[in-house]
Amino acid sequence: MKRVDTVIKNAKVFCSGISFEGGVAIDEGIIVALGKEQHLPPADKVIDAEGKVLIPGAIDGHVHIREPWESEDKAIFNSASDIVTDTQAAAIGGVTMIINQPNLRPPIVNLEALNLETEVWKGKSYVDYGFHGGFMPKTTIKEIQELWREGVLALKTFMTTSGPYWPPINDGDLLYALSGMAQIDALPIIHAENHSILEKNRKLLQKEGRRDYASHVEWRTPLAEIEAVKRVVFLLKESGSRGLIAHVSLPEAALEILKAKREGYKVYAETGPQYLFLTDEDLKRKGPWCKFAPPVRSRDEVAKLWELVRCGYIDVLGSDHAPYTKEQKEAGIEDIWKAPNGVPGVETSLPLMLSAVKEGKLSLECLIKMFCENPAKIYRVYPRKGTIAVGSDADLVIVDFNLKMKVTPENLTMKCGWSPYEGFELKALPVLTMVRGEVVVENREVVGKAGYGKHIKRVS
Repeated sequence: MKRVDTVIKNAKVFCSGISFEGGVAIDEGIIVALGKEQHLPPADKVIDAEGKVLIPGAIDGHVHIREPWESEDKAIFNSASDIVTDTQAAAIGGVTMIINQPNLRPPIVNLEALNLETEVWKGKSYVDYGFHGGFMPKTTIKEIQELWREGVLALKTFMTTSGPYWPPINDGDLLYALSGMAQIDALPIIHAENHSILEKNRKLLQKEGRRDYASHVEWRTPLAEIEAVKRVVFLLKESGSRGLIAHVSLPEAALEILKAKREGYKVYAETGPQYLFLTDEDLKRKGPWCKFAPPVRSRDEVAKLWELVRCGYIDVLGSDHAPYTKEQKEAGIEDIWKAPNGVPGVETSLPLMLSAVKEGKLSLECLIKMFCENPAKIYRVYPRKGTIAVGSDADLVIVDFNLKMKVTPENLTMKCGWSPYEGFELKALPVLTMVRGEVVVENREVVGKAGYGKHIKRVS
């Protein structure tokens, strides 16, 4: 047999609904064989997995790394997050590809802004990466088409405001954009919360002088999310567009998407670990450290969402990694309104979910579908990414289900220096991360190089 670059042996391999004890052979960054150890070719480098589990690298399709951020407060944002440290954190967390969200400055709603972002990312990332474009009320179909032709993996919009630089889209503009996207089979990602309900709730709560932590969940009520999800699912059906609903936090919303899917529509649901491991009780205790949007939900709603995850009714997992400095978050300790929305998560998402597998809360097969295979398929980088198969990129993660770690600032790489999961005990951890055949993390230490990560465009 032809000699190859690398063989990983003595592993429990999980991929595409099958599992076996053996290994994989890698040559020039591509998987060229998999099977029992005796059937693998000789290699220049042999990695002994020592009986640990080998899975595809995770694809985090919902990450906010704020570069570029061209404004007077750029330094503030870069002190919490940057491409180098966040992609190191991703690699340690078993994520081999991230996709950056478009609500930057300038926002990625045209080709000029996309080209700027592409230049900013060159030579910095430790893992492979892609970009989502976006569309606002005034974005034209031509601009959407140009972004899609350039290989963005999806196009994001917000039904409520995403800060002063990204206004909410109204139904007319949304339907117009979705109809244009249906013609080119583009993928919209929609942040679904009812802007009018949120604005009315905010004014009433602030008029009452409410500044307590619970006011955050009373502001962004379940009704605001459920109504918006129902409305956007209707508009997706009418326009003929496929679509992904971001960070679904409620079982009722997930079931609305599932119903459309069963009717034959290509509507997908994304959720995040924050909606599975945190509740409104955590917000009431930790305040700004658990402030994000949509917000945490009740213990009962979290339990029901877990059941939908176990049944395979949630399509993809995304961290919604959006770090801020401790100082920015501390502004909300006395007044929750002053804290920005967003928490870090690219480093902890896979370990949290692997811990749930260890505890029997879901199967490893289900996790691989949500965080590897389905994202690759929906964002159209499959089978290059998201699976362990001959011809696929060797994006691989070795997991130790006997290794434990408490989440503390000292144990994290993320530059912001904190996590909403501080104090959680992780019961399974990635110990080796490989991107296109190169080991980027070994024994939970970064050994790769900045700039190795490659810009990945959509394949169709």
